[in-house]
Order: sequence, then C-alpha cells, then structure tokens
Amino acid sequence: MTTAFHEELKLELTLTIGGKSFSIPGGQVKHVSARLANHGFTASVSFWTALEKKDAPLFTAFQKPDLVQVRLAVSAVDPELGSPPAPIVLQGLARSRRLVAETHGGLKGTERVFRNYTLEFADAAQVLWRQHRPVELHTDISMAEIIDAHKASLQINQDWAVLRQKMPMLCLALGADAPGVSFYDFILWYVDANNGIWGYDNQKNEYLLADSKPSSGTVAPLDRLRVADVRAQLPPTIRHGTRVLNALANGPTTTPIEQKQAIAGVSHDVMLRTPITAQAEQRQKLEKTRLQVRQRQLQVSFNRFPSVDVFPGAQLRLEGPHWPSSFTGRDEDHRVLELNLEAHAERDSQHDEQQNTVASYQVLLSARLEPSSEPLATLPPYRTPRYPIHVEGLVHSPGGEAPDRRYLIVDDEKTSLSYFRMTVPLWNQTVSVPAEPIHFPGHFFFPPYKNTRVLVELHFDRADLIRFLDWKEGVRTPQDGQGDQILLGWNKTSQTAFTHDFQEDNPVWRMHRTSGGDTQIIRMGEGHLFIQVKETPAGGPPTPTYDVSPQVQAAKADLSASVGGAIGETSAAYQGAMTAVRAKMKSAQAEVKGALGGARAEVGAKVAEAKSGMQGAMSRLSEGVGKLSGTAESAKAALQKLK
Repeated sequence: MTTAFHEELKLELTLTIGGKSFSIPGGQVKHVSARLANHGFTASVSFWTALEKKDAPLFTAFQKPDLVQVRLAVSAVDPELGSPPAPIVLQGLARSRRLVAETHGGLKGTERVFRNYTLEFADAAQVLWRQHRPVELHTDISMAEIIDAHKASLQINQDWAVLRQKMPMLCLALGADAPGVSFYDFILWYVDANNGIWGYDNQKNEYLLADSKPSSGTVAPLDRLRVADVRAQLPPTIRHGTRVLNALANGPTTTPIEQKQAIAGVSHDVMLRTPITAQAEQRQKLEKTRLQVRQRQLQVSFNRFPSVDVFPGAQLRLEGPHWPSSFTGRDEDHRVLELNLEAHAERDSQHDEQQNTVASYQVLLSARLEPSSEPLATLPPYRTPRYPIHVEGLVHSPGGEAPDRRYLIVDDEKTSLSYFRMTVPLWNQTVSVPAEPIHFPGHFFFPPYKNTRVLVELHFDRADLIRFLDWKEGVRTPQDGQGDQILLGWNKTSQTAFTHDFQEDNPVWRMHRTSGGDTQIIRMGEGHLFIQVKETPAGGPPTPTYDVSPQVQAAKADLSASVGGAIGETSAAYQGAMTAVRAKMKSAQAEVKGALGGARAEVGAKVAEAKSGMQGAMSRLSEGVGKLSGTAESAKAALQKLK
C-alpha cells in the first residue's frame, strides 16, 4: 500500500500558448498527479497566481482555443544525494483546462485577483491521434510512409523492418461512422496484430515502433531504505491452447499450437482462408507468441524519492545489504514499466510560496517493475478498427476506347492466383481483387468489363469485389417486351447480342452478331425461323488492330507484385535474422547474468562462511579471555589470603 511522505520538491512548469511561453514558479504549484507508462502518460497540474490584473497575459491566453503545450519537470531536493537523479520530465498537450478566480481587491487603483489554473494533459500522441479519424486508401505504400504522413509534430523512431515493407494496398477505416475508433487505436491494433512494440520515452519526448524492447541502459541499484513496500504480482496462467484453421475447400488445415499449462479440450481457435502458405505460417507464429506467459512483476511503493532514475524504461536492480537475501527479485535486473506520482502542497493557500522555486509536499509515489528479460509488450486498452468498408469502384482495364467492354486478368506467377483490377475514384487508386466467379457458378466465365460500376469491399490490406451496380450501355431492354439480354463483345461495332423478349405476347429469341458492316441475325418466333447474313459496303470491314495495352498492364502488375514480393521476402528474412540474433544476444546476456548471480551467491556463501569462522574464533577468544580473567582473579584472591 502506498503511504504519503514528506518531500521537498522542485517543480519547473512552463506553458506555451499561441507561441508565448509562461514560466510558473514551483511554489505556486499546489497539486500534481501523473501516471507514466511505457507507452505514454496522463497528468494534471493545479497552480495559483497572485494579484493578477483582469487582462493579465496568462489569463488572456488561457481563454483562447490555442494549443497549450505543457512541460513539467519534477525533482527532489535531497542534501543527502551527491549526484541526484535526472528530473522526471513530462512534455505534452493540454486536454482540458479549468479556471477559478478569487477577488483580492484594488491595488494602486486596479482590481487584482488570485486565479487557480488547472490543466489536464497527456503525451501528444494520445491528445492528437485520439481525435484523428481518417478514411483513406493507399496503394504501393509502406506503413512507415503512412505513419510519417500522419505523425504531425511527433518524434517517432521506426526501428521495425515490417514498417518498411511495401504493400499493394493499405486502407484506414477510422471515420465518424466508427465512433470511438481513432488513429491511436489503429496504431495500437497494428502493433498488437504484428507482435511489435509501441514505446514512449518521456525524458526525450520520443516514441518507438520496434519489433522488440530496447535493451540499452545502465542498471542502477535501488536503495531499500527508500522503499516502503514491495509486492509481487503474478500473471494469470493461460489455460488454453490455440488452433489455426485454414478453411480452404482444397487442402484445409488445422494446426494446433500447444502450451504447457493448457487444459485438454480448451482452445482458442483462429479462422482464416488463404491459399498462400506463407500467410498461414505467419499467423501460426503470431499465435504461438501470444501463448507466452508474462513474467512476475513487482509493485514498489516508496517512502522517499528514489536516489536513482525511476521513470518508465529505467533499469533497476534490487541489491544492497538492506535487501534480504531471499527477497523475491533480489539481484535481478528490472525495467520500470509504470510510475505513479501524486504531490499535494503542504501549504496550499493562494498566499503561500508564491515566488519560491522549492516547496514542501505530501507525496505518493509507486512504480511497477518487470524483469528486463520480459519480451512481451504492455499496451493500453484499444478499440479494434472496423473492417471492411464499402466503396464504389470502376473496373480497370487498359486499351480501347472508354465505352469498350474489355477485361483484364492479372496472374501472380508466384502464388498462382489471379486478380481483377478496380479503380476507386474517391481516392483515384487502383486495387486488386481476387478473380473469382463471384455470384456465378464455375461453368460461367463472365469477367467484369472495363468501367463497370461495382461495389468494392476494402479491408486493411486487401480488397474484394462484392457485386455489380449497373448495366452496361445497350444491355437493358425495353420494359414493354419483358425481355432478357446478354451482350458480348467490345462495343456496338463488334459484338454479339442474345435477346429473349415477348412480341404480341409470344416469346421471341434472336442472336445478332455485328462486326463493322458485317451482320448476321438468327431469329426464332411463333411459327417461323429467320436467318440473315448481310454486309454493308458503306460500313466497310473493321481495320485490323492489336492493342497490347492489357498485356503491358498485366506485365507491369506482375513486375510490381514480383518486386514487392521480393522486397517483402528480403525484409522478412532480415527481420527473422535480426530476431534470431537478438534472441541469441538476450540468451547470452541471461546466461552471463545467471553466471554472475551464481558467482555472487558463491562469493556471498564464502563471505558468510568466513564471517561465521571469524565469529567462532572471536567467541573462542572471548571464552579464553574470560577463563584467563577468572584465573587471574583466583590468583589475586589467593595472594590476598597469603597477605
């Protein structure tokens, strides 16, 4: 349990509003509350100002809707420390602000007031990205480029090979029709889905996107005398296994992923449908990682401000003569995962400590630690983005004139999959959708024609053709005839039409072929069969041409897919190699730490043995001295008797 303690604190508060900076003396700050985590922070600060005019610059700026930048540095004033730790620094943006005024009276003919300002603020990503809800479609782009386009003023270190992979398409679906889902949620969802790390360094005001936690940093010993209480927090045990189900008609697979503590028959099943083996294997690796059990954590409450850095990410070790030898976590390296700070001024009146930089506070301070070897990320709660979204598109097929009915199928030689191309006019982007029969059975081959209006379903990194939205020009028949028609071919001068309708309530079927001035008609009606072959000289035969645009576009698409696939494979191989190297390095570090721990234990045992021996020798020496003293006293007594 966290208990308040007295501490002299130096608080440095700076507000920047509309380009103007305002420095607030630390003594004016009456309350600070902050929760710092490895992914960001939230905080509030309250302070009094003295004898302000009605139009004081801070008061005037505070009322405007300008962005408020807040910088707060907290450090303890402790004469016992020769080299104090770095101040805890919070740099963020205001989320809300409040103001209360108390009239003081007139001073030199001008009315003056005390004002109490309260600000709630957080790191910039939370403040800005939680209000950012874009709906966008991008093609041939990487996640790194997406983040750069939306990072505003944030400093983000992108040390993750996955982010640099070029993707055929990426869609952001974060609009107002998905309430509560923001770009911040999207980033957390992406990190979680790809087993990555989202970190924040409050001292540098810098974010990190990486595939593993940073292992750099000097480990500092935590003084037991400044700790009030330590509690071990054991993670919940995972009692289920996982099965990855690939629901293909040809070659379905069910891959069980086991873990030691799973109960037989208890499983989390993951369903996917992909003919690409690499995608299925990637999902299996991800689910295996999610079955890892977190290591034990420590909740530490302080009775003094620590003598070492305790902000999130700092490395600590519980060592020193005041820690019991059997204490949980002793002589182990830990990383600060979370820090909670609350400080109330002991003199909280608007008249107190107005110009002082240091003041006395009642402080509540606690930290949550995890082993430095913990690989699993700790993310805040988030809302999952809503996919898919639906937009209108036009079938893309190069070559010919705009009204021509041409189609394009792009074959991916690597995966043996085929795709149609769809242009989404809203963003002027062209995406690939699986070339499938859609609503027709497999013995019909009716690929979508150029510029056909369709409904496209957009997922995060893929698209699907849902249905067609209109008829091509000339296909629809007059309603009076209640007819049906199939129109095949390129255009009016080169096509074949199959029509069935009713004339005078009798069914009529006809086939009409047109190729320039050459026409053939077959018509069957009530009691007759009509066949006509006709060539109109004025029309003339069509000029023989051969449009290679579809082949060129298909070749471009194939090349783009091949290059993107090669880059993806290279990035994946690099990431895999780096992951393996990091794992080996961490394993080596763990072995070295284990050896050092064993050495410490052995040295400690020998020291204890030596101490025990010395204590025994001292005890025997004392016993001998006692006997000698007794003998001497007896001799003195005997001499006295002789006298």
